[in-house]
Amino acid sequence: MKIIIQLVLAITLLVAGFAAGFPVGKSSGFATGSEWALVQAEILARESGLVMPVAYEEGRFRIIIKQPRSLYKRAWQLADRHEDSVQNAYKTERSLSETLRLAQNALPTQ
Repeated sequence: MKIIIQLVLAITLLVAGFAAGFPVGKSSGFATGSEWALVQAEILARESGLVMPVAYEEGRFRIIIKQPRSLYKRAWQLADRHEDSVQNAYKTERSLSETLRLAQNALPTQ
């Protein structure tokens, strides 16, 4: 009877150890497995002449976003065009209101 109790106690402790260790092993396995997969992908990208936009540093995924080279130049050009169109609209509106004012002054009043 003593052997059966010790056997049941050992099995219980073994099952409890697996139950406690599984979540810890799962998270550390994900972290090391993900990091290793990203290292391999970065090596492959470097060998093919590309840039790997994702990195895994200090337990976090970091995404590298590169802007197109001419982004700022195009933004300035777009802003300049918008400003020019606003100024042209303002000049046209001002010219129209000036014409209307002159027309009202030219009409005889009753």
